[in-house]
Amino acid sequence: MRPLYLALLALLLLGMAPWGKDAPDTRIPEPAISFRVEVIDLDLNKFDVTKATFDGHIYVTGAIGKAKVSIPFEKIERIHFERKDELGLDLLAFVTLKDGSEQTLEVSGTTPCYGETAYGNISIETRYVRDALFRGRAP
Repeated sequence: MRPLYLALLALLLLGMAPWGKDAPDTRIPEPAISFRVEVIDLDLNKFDVTKATFDGHIYVTGAIGKAKVSIPFEKIERIHFERKDELGLDLLAFVTLKDGSEQTLEVSGTTPCYGETAYGNISIETRYVRDALFRGRAP
């Protein structure tokens, strides 16, 4: 009976560990090219990020009408995000390209953005991002 009790106790303790959805990210996707991006969240906190990715990729994906579009980070100067709904599940991404042109995409607010800061890894959903300023390739 005692081994069964200890096994049950161990399972309960494991269930209390910070695993699952609320666990802190310890690993980030490794992009083929490291880009440096200054991320500004809704509270105006600024993060200097390298190895930046949008859902693990080095391009931003979204929709223009019924068309799916992806824009490589190399072409982007800045993205400003605005909520289309109260929860931020649907966003408009106002993309300013390096050539000065602009393109508006509809993107999901739950898309994760990943990267690395001087003090550790970062993960933030797009619905909590206000601006992303692309600073070019990182060494």
